[in-house]
Amino acid sequence: MTAGALTLSDAERKVAERIDLAGTTALAVSAERGGIAFANAEQLMNFAKLMAVSNAGVRKHLRGNPGACLAIVTQAVEWGLSPYAVANKSYFVNDQIAYESQLVQAVILKRAPIKGRIRFEYTGEGDSRVCRAWARLADEPDEIVEYVSPSLAKITPKNSPLWKTDPDQQLSYYCGRALCRRHFPDVLLGVYAEDEIEAIPARGPEMARDVTPRGLGAKLDALAAGPKASPPRPAAEVVEAFDPPPVERHDADADPGSDDDDFPGDTPVTPVAEREPGADEETDEEDGEEKFLGDPEHPDFQAGALAKRRGHRRRCLNQSIAGDPERLSRWYAGYDSAPATDGEG
Repeated sequence: MTAGALTLSDAERKVAERIDLAGTTALAVSAERGGIAFANAEQLMNFAKLMAVSNAGVRKHLRGNPGACLAIVTQAVEWGLSPYAVANKSYFVNDQIAYESQLVQAVILKRAPIKGRIRFEYTGEGDSRVCRAWARLADEPDEIVEYVSPSLAKITPKNSPLWKTDPDQQLSYYCGRALCRRHFPDVLLGVYAEDEIEAIPARGPEMARDVTPRGLGAKLDALAAGPKASPPRPAAEVVEAFDPPPVERHDADADPGSDDDDFPGDTPVTPVAEREPGADEETDEEDGEEKFLGDPEHPDFQAGALAKRRGHRRRCLNQSIAGDPERLSRWYAGYDSAPATDGEG
């Protein structure tokens, strides 16, 4: 052993300074509980600090890391195993704690509700090799649960060199773990072997999704358009498609402080019912009847009148109406026909 193996790093020294040495003397030794019997959470955390400064006693990813050591100790207590044995069968993979397949198999045999041990049977050769794992239930010995693996060629990832030198051993680890996850998921809840985490795609900034909340205006537009409606046309396009002639307004109706002229598509419109017939009037070529856009019973006309009575400015916020020149004309007709109010919305 080198001298460096017994030298504490700066991080480990800081952890060591926070260890309650007096509290460690109260720890009880137990052969049935993984070697240590903890009486409370304070003893658990104090032991995690001791583990973090154990240097060569634990693997490098746990040195100076009392938080990770606390996770290891807590897991060991749940399993009834030695904290140091669990620590030295652990890894950091993709920023998560993972465990060797051997430890996972030991946990299954210790905690799964089975009678005896898991049995394995192999068929096929080479890439076609398949493993079958089965076990008897402890509460119903006559009932057997089993799992059959995919062929060796279809199993991924296979980063361990044992997949080439001892594939049957790796197949037994794979099948035993899969059997447990299928029939006893509570036994390995939140616990992953090294190759399982390696199979999970890494999550990084490049995989982030934009979840910026949309503005209130965008939400109102989406509600007005409906779930299947096409997106509203730009305001400039609406103005170009429908540019009605302006109407003269009396001073009593004008609003000097209004900024309505700056709003696209807000040009005043004379109600159709008040216009004189002319060549610009739209007619229905099929039945020869003139379209009457100022019908007070029409919902768009009533919507415009209601906006005026509520004191809203002369602008149509409903994009489904604003995007249709004919409906917009009815809305303006209703707005202009309604009596003015003192307030603005």
